[in-house]
Amino acid sequence: MDINIIESENCKRELVAKLTYEELTPHFEKALNDYRKKVQLPGFRKGKAPLSMIKKMYNDAIEYSALEDIANEIFRNYLIENKIPIVGTGTITDLDYKPKETLTVKVEFEIIPEVVLSTVKGIELTKTKYVIDESLVDEELQYVRFKNATFEIDGQALDNEYMVTIDTVELDEAGNPIEGKEEKNLRFYLNSDYLSKEYKKALQKIKEGEEREVDSKDKDGNPVKLRVKCTKVEKVIYPEMNEETFKKFSGKDDIKTEEELRNFLREEIAKAYNEHGEQDIRNKAVAEVVKLNEVKVPDKYVDSILDDYFKGYKEEHKGHNHEINEEEFRNSSRGDALFTGKWFLIKEKLIDQEKIEVNDDDIMKFAEKNAKMYNLPADKLFEFYKQNDDVKNSVLNNKVVDFIIENATITEVEEVKKSVTEQAKEKKKESKKETKKEK
Repeated sequence: MDINIIESENCKRELVAKLTYEELTPHFEKALNDYRKKVQLPGFRKGKAPLSMIKKMYNDAIEYSALEDIANEIFRNYLIENKIPIVGTGTITDLDYKPKETLTVKVEFEIIPEVVLSTVKGIELTKTKYVIDESLVDEELQYVRFKNATFEIDGQALDNEYMVTIDTVELDEAGNPIEGKEEKNLRFYLNSDYLSKEYKKALQKIKEGEEREVDSKDKDGNPVKLRVKCTKVEKVIYPEMNEETFKKFSGKDDIKTEEELRNFLREEIAKAYNEHGEQDIRNKAVAEVVKLNEVKVPDKYVDSILDDYFKGYKEEHKGHNHEINEEEFRNSSRGDALFTGKWFLIKEKLIDQEKIEVNDDDIMKFAEKNAKMYNLPADKLFEFYKQNDDVKNSVLNNKVVDFIIENATITEVEEVKKSVTEQAKEKKKESKKETKKEK
C-alpha cells in the first residue's frame, strides 16, 4: 500500500492511499463474510447460505459497498500508527476504484499543529498606576449623597438641585407636532454632568405645566426641534452629613467624620482602578504573547469556538424582538475566535513546557479571595472548588498568565484620574489656549 500525506494551507492535510487488489482482498473477504451473516437466501437458514453462492450473486455490490469502510480503516490506522493529532474527523473526498485492479483513497483532515514558542519570557509590558484626583472623590461623594437623597414636590426649578419630569414631542419645520415622535415621563437631574447643554438651558427655572421649545439632536446627531412640557418638579433633599449618614454611605461603624468618609471613598476608588489596572496588564500579557508567537489554528477549531460564541449570543438575546444573522455574527467574530484559538494552543504548550500545575494551595488562595463575595468560609469554598474542573481550569489559566507577567519587563506609568467635570474644564482651557495661539 502506497500512502502519501499532502500538506496544503494552514493545518489542512490530505491522505492519498493507493491499494492493489491483492491488498483489498482481505477487506472484501471480511465484507463478504459479514454480509453472509445477515442475508437469508431461499432454502437456507439466515447466515448459512454458501459463501460461493453469495459471492456469485453479490460480489460486485459488496465490494463497492465496502470501499468507504476500507477508506476509514486505512485513515484511522495511519493516524494511530503515526500518532497524528487530528481535529474533528476526516472527510473522504474521493474513492477511485478500478475493479480487480486498484483503489485510490483521498481523505482531507486537519491537524493540531506543533506549537513552538519563540518569545514568552522578557516581553515588554506597560502597567498603569492610577493616581486619584480629589475631583473624583468629590464626584463619588456627590453620587452617594444623590443616591440617598429624597425628593420633595415643588412648583418651579429655582436652581440646579431639582429633578424635572417632562413629556416631549418632535416638531416639523412648521412647528407642528409629528405623530409617533412623542416620549413620556423623561426625568432629568438638572445638575448632572451628563445632561446636554441644550436641555440644561431649556429647563432652567421651568414651572410645572409650562411648555417650552428646545433645539436638540436625535440619536444620529441630526438637529431636531422639540416641544417639552414639564409635568413634575421635585426639589432634591440631601441627607444630613452626620455619623449615621457616614455609616450608611460606607457600611462601616468606625467612620465618624466627612474626612474619614472621603478617605474611605478614595481607597475604594483606588482599589477599583487598581483592579482594572491588574486586569489590563493581564490582557496585555496574553495579547503580546499571541502577537509574538506565530501559531496556526485549524479552521475546524475556530469554527468550534464560533459555535460556542453563537450559542452564548443566542442565549443572551433570547426573547429580543430582532432577527439574528448567524453568518454576519460568525464573520464579525472570526477574528476574536482565531485569537482565542491561538491563545489556547500557546497556553497548553506553556503548561507542558514549564510544568505549570494547580495544587491545593492555589485553590485555597482562590477560595480565600472569593470567600467574602459569597459570604462563605474559605475552607468550605475550598472543598467545593477542589472538585470543580471549571475552577481548576480558571486557576490554571491564571497561573499561566502569572508566569508570563513574572518573566516580563514591566514599565510603570502614572495616570491621573479626574472627574467628568474636571476633565471638561481642562478641555475647555486647552481649547482656549489653542484659539489664542491661532490668533
